[in-house]
Amino acid sequence: MNGRLLTLAAALAGAAHGAQAQRWRTLDASRQLRDTTPLNVRVEYAAGRLDLAPGTTSDLYAMHLRYDADRVEPLSRFDSAARALAIGVRSAQLSWNRGEREEGTMQATLSTRVPMELTLEIGAVEGDVQLGGLRLTDFALKGGAAELTLRFDAPNPVPMRAMTLEVGAADVKVLHAINAQTERVQATVGVGALDLDFTGPLAHDLDISASLALGDFTLRVSPEVGVYADASTFLGDLSDSGLEKRAGGWYSPGYDKATRHVRVRLRSLIGGFKVKRTPA
Repeated sequence: MNGRLLTLAAALAGAAHGAQAQRWRTLDASRQLRDTTPLNVRVEYAAGRLDLAPGTTSDLYAMHLRYDADRVEPLSRFDSAARALAIGVRSAQLSWNRGEREEGTMQATLSTRVPMELTLEIGAVEGDVQLGGLRLTDFALKGGAAELTLRFDAPNPVPMRAMTLEVGAADVKVLHAINAQTERVQATVGVGALDLDFTGPLAHDLDISASLALGDFTLRVSPEVGVYADASTFLGDLSDSGLEKRAGGWYSPGYDKATRHVRVRLRSLIGGFKVKRTPA
């Protein structure tokens, strides 16, 4: 067997081995809604395509998974005593990068009738997450190398105490965040990008604390909203942010006449911050 045939044989053997190493399985899981007591919900998803939305049935949750049994294990656990639900897939790997996205998929729905503290823990995920209409008392995102869109297309029926967004190497967009009904946002951006859309009529003032390493943070608000940034320890310049410096801070034009305000406490090493004043 000549060298070219040996190379071809080795390639075919490697491909066959790789195919055998992937054991694709599917799983359907759900739980009937029995009461509306507040719940702590955690969704874990290591890598693949994620679609999460409000449910339209009498289920507390419903989930369909397609996963590689050699790399991840499915997660579907309800603790009635602790009022805790955990769903998704869990991996033994500590981290994933964008090049490791696979053909795995997760489609899940959550009940709109149960008040919940919701946490999303995701890795190398491409996803569209519809949170509008869920009863979210708190929301937290812990994102790795994700490309993720979070949507609040309908109002949150209950006040949200806080929205916490941890964006590592992720590219995250939060659309119609005004419908989340929150007064406080905590954001941490590593080397990724966060686009936070709060356009529309604010029902109350909003406080945002943001810590940026190398990433970018874009805040979108309506033209009538006043924006103030406390960037006293900022190591760069906010002259390109759409704000004006005065009295030791950075203000949007017309800030003093605005009836609603967004106050941003900003800490950054090299990361960038911009304010986009966009009509709703």
